[in-house]
Amino acid sequence: SQVFSTMVFSFSQRKALSIIPHITGALSVIGSLSILYDILKDRSRKLHRPYYRLLLGMSFFDVFASASLGMSTLPIPKGTEGVYGAMGTTRTCAAQGFFIQLMLVSPFYNLMLAWYYLLLGKNKPLSEEAIASKYEKYMHAFAMIPVLFAVMGLPLTLYNSADLWCWIAAYPPTCKNKDGTHGPDWPCERGENAWLFRWTFFYAPLWFIIATITVMMIMLTRLIRREERQVIEMQKHSRVLQRPDSEFEGDLRREQHVQMRIPTRQESMRLERSKQMFHQAVFYVGVFYITYVFATLNRLTQLIGGDNIFVFMIMTSTLTPMQGFLNFLVYRHGPCVA
Repeated sequence: SQVFSTMVFSFSQRKALSIIPHITGALSVIGSLSILYDILKDRSRKLHRPYYRLLLGMSFFDVFASASLGMSTLPIPKGTEGVYGAMGTTRTCAAQGFFIQLMLVSPFYNLMLAWYYLLLGKNKPLSEEAIASKYEKYMHAFAMIPVLFAVMGLPLTLYNSADLWCWIAAYPPTCKNKDGTHGPDWPCERGENAWLFRWTFFYAPLWFIIATITVMMIMLTRLIRREERQVIEMQKHSRVLQRPDSEFEGDLRREQHVQMRIPTRQESMRLERSKQMFHQAVFYVGVFYITYVFATLNRLTQLIGGDNIFVFMIMTSTLTPMQGFLNFLVYRHGPCVA
């Protein structure tokens, strides 16, 4: 999520920034609800696996966050200067900001999914039953941390107009300086120290998760490649074992080749499943990156130059509300690990 200043843009640009989230947010709600429905209709089988339970939690919270993002500027108090389509009140704005803050639950669940895949793919992989008994409760508890952040924002009156939607922002906007700190001569009525809470409650956790997931994916990539090399080497040796005895030069060399182990069917199947698991993890992490890459780029440009770039903003308003829809595409049409 992002605190924007759209005053510098034309009326048509502000209108586009307001309308696009209605479409992408609705698609995300439909996608997340579809995942929930598909899991729950077959709950006797699917809810026995940590993968589906983690995905269920992520999709549940994404429904609320996507619906709130899809409301776009509608909940912003009517008459807010420079905002197209504002029709709400302070209360509707606070409600929208609360549910948008819950969108951080999805990155936390993305991190837990990456950890889940890493536990399955490590050198001594854990079974899903072991993951469920030893780690899953901590995964869900960790993913609930953003709920605490969202609740804390209500008594702190942090949720105010951020031009595209309501989120953590100061009110009135002129009570803060360009660098995000508050000016001494214009006290804030709401959202005191909003710039600090944006970093504490959103950007710092988000960027930590991006960095951690990246490291986990590198580790998972190395594990899968190592396993693949081991199976390939065993397959090479198995082909040597199948050669006629006359092709071996001496009993010693023949004995050395015979001692080479042929990969079992179970090992070959495990490698294939590991590849599918890896590709599934890559797809989900790719959705996560796509969702937040332009919001991150726009924030970095604000920090460096203090200005917003319209291309980054239009991509943010398009992709930020879409994680549920993109997750649904991976869930239904991406690699499937049975």
